[in-house]
Amino acid sequence: MAVTIKDVAKKAGVNASTVSRVLKDSSEISEKTKVKVRKAMQELGYTRNVAAQILASGKSNTIGVVFPPVEDKSNQPFYMKVLTSINETARKYDVSIAVVTGYQESELKQQVELMYSEKRVDGFIVLYAGKADSVRNYLFDNKIPFVLLGTPTEKQNEITHVDNDNVLMGHEATRYLMTLGHSEISFVTDTKDGEVFEERYQGYQDEMLKKQSKPNLLVFEENMTLKDETGLVVMDEVLALKVISRLSEQGIKVPEDVSVITYNNSAFSTLVHPYLTTFDINIVRLGAATVEKFLGLTQNKEAFHDKTIIPFELILRETTAPKEKQ
Repeated sequence: MAVTIKDVAKKAGVNASTVSRVLKDSSEISEKTKVKVRKAMQELGYTRNVAAQILASGKSNTIGVVFPPVEDKSNQPFYMKVLTSINETARKYDVSIAVVTGYQESELKQQVELMYSEKRVDGFIVLYAGKADSVRNYLFDNKIPFVLLGTPTEKQNEITHVDNDNVLMGHEATRYLMTLGHSEISFVTDTKDGEVFEERYQGYQDEMLKKQSKPNLLVFEENMTLKDETGLVVMDEVLALKVISRLSEQGIKVPEDVSVITYNNSAFSTLVHPYLTTFDINIVRLGAATVEKFLGLTQNKEAFHDKTIIPFELILRETTAPKEKQ
């Protein structure tokens, strides 16, 4: 016969509710009592019946984390850092995570449907937003709890999401270069897809027009060349490193000839000199907030769906300089 919580409680000389709280590592239980209960568990050979707990509560205490359908995620340290934050935050609440990944949107949807139908997860954190896709439509239409990392293009008042103010960051990046005396500023990207590009470019464009300067969008490619630019706002740090390398091959120095400002403040920002002037988007807090928002939704089904804005900070390093020093 399997050992029960009641058996452990009797041997440890405590109530069954105390054993239950020890299993959850409750701060309300003293270390002395925890040691005593755990010793009783070990002596009796007690193991938690996870399947029974799921059946009893209807919850798996697991969150599915859905990565975007892109082939090479290793080139974007953002995803690994945010996943680490999600995992560490979930662990604090005694919750597990299950990763959903694939090259195609259809693969992701298939996994999401299977995991939820088999009750392996209680819902999902989706690490991408922008235009609606089949994954988000499935979650929304079936009223499955989920939180987006990023801003959806539709149903913003009906979908809980966590993001930075990317439009404001576009403004701030452009404005900072202007304070250094730069007026010929281009925005460099390697993608025109997604709300992050659209919002950062919008902020850049608005600031340029406000100062009666002409916006210019450069799409990075092998033969990318500059005209009169002395300042560049670059979509992200991985791209910024590629841009600086390409400029170096063309005999253009950063920041002596052109200033570069970018986003994310990942490990790549100080990988090689010149170190990148970049916006710290607080990736750790972004990840933690998605977990906290998700748990709020599952604990209160009537919870208000909202957007949580995580603050950012400009980190000044070596890739920007006043125009007169160029």
